[in-house]
Amino acid sequence: DILQTNAGNRIAADGIVHSGEAWCDESYLTGESKPLLKQAGDKVLAGALLSNGSITYQAQTLGSQTLLGDMMQALAQAQGSKAPIARLADKVSMVFVPAVVAIAVLTFILNWWFGGDFNEAVTRGVAVLVIACPCALGLATPAAMMVGMGRSARYGVWFKDAASLERTSQVNTVVLDKTGTLTQGKPQIVAQWRNPACQYDAQTILQLAAAAEQLTTHPLAQAVIQAAEQQNLPVLTASNSHSEIGQGTQAQVDGYGAVKVGKPAWCGFSIPGQLQQQEIWQIASIVVVAINNEIAGAFAIADALKEDTASAIKRLQQQNIDIHIMSGDQRSVVEYIARQLGISYYQAEMNPRAKAEAVRALMQQGKVVAMVGDGINDAPALAAADVSFAMYGGADVATNTASATLMRHSVTQVADALALAHATVRVVKQNLFFAFFYNILGIPLAAIGWLSPVIAGAAMAMSSISVLLNALRLRKSRLD
Repeated sequence: DILQTNAGNRIAADGIVHSGEAWCDESYLTGESKPLLKQAGDKVLAGALLSNGSITYQAQTLGSQTLLGDMMQALAQAQGSKAPIARLADKVSMVFVPAVVAIAVLTFILNWWFGGDFNEAVTRGVAVLVIACPCALGLATPAAMMVGMGRSARYGVWFKDAASLERTSQVNTVVLDKTGTLTQGKPQIVAQWRNPACQYDAQTILQLAAAAEQLTTHPLAQAVIQAAEQQNLPVLTASNSHSEIGQGTQAQVDGYGAVKVGKPAWCGFSIPGQLQQQEIWQIASIVVVAINNEIAGAFAIADALKEDTASAIKRLQQQNIDIHIMSGDQRSVVEYIARQLGISYYQAEMNPRAKAEAVRALMQQGKVVAMVGDGINDAPALAAADVSFAMYGGADVATNTASATLMRHSVTQVADALALAHATVRVVKQNLFFAFFYNILGIPLAAIGWLSPVIAGAAMAMSSISVLLNALRLRKSRLD
């Protein structure tokens, strides 16, 4: 069906925009705080709020099949799971009830024996039973875990279960894949050089290169075409296009003549000395543009860092997390990225098996390792790590293997996940302390007659309320 949504309303189903433009707020699902512009051909998600504009879209999935429905199912399953830290409360509860009954009976006997007042002895015994209700102990862990997982989902981090959340709080080493994790996963023009002797300006050179490459599907060609589109350069007409595999493309562009785009050697170009001194030209892929057999300019094309990668790495380092990069890319590229981000530990030219073995080696050193990746080649390492994060929309095998899914393809969400996990486990420990302290203090006071059953009942209720209120503090806790 084709549906229409206007400003102030929400998208009803996952679908594809048919017509119109609108700004969508998808923060409820991806954690992305900025509204996103949706145009024809873009995907929209059920539950997204239109803050401005109007669109029509074709529904593709409904109800539980939407991304929102899937998130709700995953969240319900995760919140229903039990964290290992809950076993402490389970172990205590196994002996708690018989121990409290024994203490209550003993309280009755001793008070009747030494005090001689049967009614007073019964009252004190009942007070022990009332105040020792283990509700707070039972609520301590699940209350905090449910709030913590709910908040992590709002930040775009889907934990598979409570055990994964608890284990994340113990992480002290994060291993990052490069392509698609630290970088955008697609080549982009990161530098451009124009021959001073060329009569055309930089924009025209880019426009001509895009015209010659418009029928080519090579990733480097797509980077040139995308750069021209981003600058809103008009598409020029090209003919007689011819590609040489592994070398480049040549075409006739109306009004300009023969345009050749490809490798430096194929175009008869040697990189000038001033460019060789710049590191980016040493590690990037070089694409040269020649117009009528005259060198016009060149592009350095590389996989650029994501906008928030540097700040996310800094946050992890401030949490005293050791950061490693493990990539299959060439060493010079990985070294350059590591130096940009201030990361000391990096390995390059690694195959999937080598990544997994390197993760196991770190774990053998006593480190608690979190692996972050998105591709099939990352799956073995994701499975080997103590905790693993996969990017949503990456390879299915990676997503299914991981402990948690990141909805925004951002290392920032890894930092958010670690901070939330620390905060959640801290609240669990506080709740357990409150529950134990309450019972340790309350039972003796009830046994010696300082607390009546009425007061003991009120105190028991307040203990449960205090645990819930403490867990709800997670909704407002700071993540920086």
